[in-house]
Amino acid sequence: MSATETVGVVVADEDGAHSYMEWGPVFAGAFIASAISLVLFTFGGGVGLSVSSPWPNSGAEADTIGYLTMAWVLIVMIFSFVAGGYIAGRLRRAHQGATEDAVEFRDGAHGLVVWATGLLIGAALSAHMATGAANLTTSLASASANTFDADIVLRGGEANASDRNALTAIFADAAQDGELDSENREVAVEIIADNTGLSEGEARSRLDRWETASREGADSARAIGAITAFLLAASALVAGAGAYFAAGMGGRHRDANSPFPWTRARAK
Repeated sequence: MSATETVGVVVADEDGAHSYMEWGPVFAGAFIASAISLVLFTFGGGVGLSVSSPWPNSGAEADTIGYLTMAWVLIVMIFSFVAGGYIAGRLRRAHQGATEDAVEFRDGAHGLVVWATGLLIGAALSAHMATGAANLTTSLASASANTFDADIVLRGGEANASDRNALTAIFADAAQDGELDSENREVAVEIIADNTGLSEGEARSRLDRWETASREGADSARAIGAITAFLLAASALVAGAGAYFAAGMGGRHRDANSPFPWTRARAK
């Protein structure tokens, strides 16, 4: 049996017994990928704020911003993990006596581990930084939307603050429960009729139109959320494939002693 023959996942060569997995290059690639993505996402956020506007009919449309955001996420994820995978493949130590296929797989596997580690790091940081802000933003946005809806159904009248607040609370309960119960419906119809001068039938019709629009908006939001989740998952998979092949390229450049960065490996 030769000194370089492998058993399991451990190889013995002139450096002694060691695992094929080298965590130093993996962590280096993962941290580099995370840093690149953080910088590029921050840059993209600044560009997005510069082209958007809080005022109606001003700035880029919401659909346009959404499409650009998804395209930017795809570009950032692929570029950052390709860079991280290449670094890991380039830094990984070459094993004497391994076949070309084995070397390519081991380099690519390091790229995949960079991808997985980078995703976990990014998820942990994003969850830690965004949870509180997201909860606060959601709460404020929900309260603002409910108040806006109350003003819409009370248009044409002079509602007092007490009635407006009561209607806002009813809409908030409906949003939380997913439907407007019969008791709150009757109270809402009464408030609308008293403050707008509409008949009970007209007030009920206006409330029904609000409920229909609210359900359509919720269905649209769920559809957008599903599409966004699918595109994010697809982007992550493409980035993983990019990390695998980039790590293989880094390994070929390492073995050929090619100049950094993206040059053709020179056969010897």
